[in-house]
Amino acid sequence: MMEKKTGYCLFFLLLLVPYTVLGAVPKSAPPKPKKEERAAFLVLPAVYYGATVSVAVWDYILLTFAVTAAAAATITVVNSDNHSCRGNSGWCRPTCNPGEFIDHNYSDVCGNYHCCRY
Repeated sequence: MMEKKTGYCLFFLLLLVPYTVLGAVPKSAPPKPKKEERAAFLVLPAVYYGATVSVAVWDYILLTFAVTAAAAATITVVNSDNHSCRGNSGWCRPTCNPGEFIDHNYSDVCGNYHCCRY
């Protein structure tokens, strides 16, 4: 009984050898279809809505959030960093006046200046 199974095994192995030598077996798997890449949707931070920002901050917003998000937020651009910050309760200045303090949470909209508040 065992000799019969061994004979069948050798017979089928001999049949497989020419099949693989002739290249009938695929060498690699077929390429997978590429998945559709989608852009990540980024939300513009609320601090920029209706704000006046410097050119450097404007460029950052355009690169990060695209033109449509910046236009929808009604952001205006100034050529200098001398403008209001923190919802008009502060002012962007290179150095704060006496009695003012630097609000580090809102200094990002001031570019190279500080957001100075009373």
